[in-house]
Amino acid sequence: MEAILTSVGQVFTSAIEWVGTVASTVTSTPILLVFAIIPLVGLGVGLFRRLLSVN
Repeated sequence: MEAILTSVGQVFTSAIEWVGTVASTVTSTPILLVFAIIPLVGLGVGLFRRLLSVN
């Protein structure tokens, strides 16, 4: 059981490090930042429109 928990912890730590690396790369490269922000803006607009259309 201890080995499983250790393995899960290592996978989680590696995943967090990978997300941090990707995030720092995206924020340091403006063109990647544009491709990351456009879908988020679209998601926000879509959610807002859906909220407005609820009766």
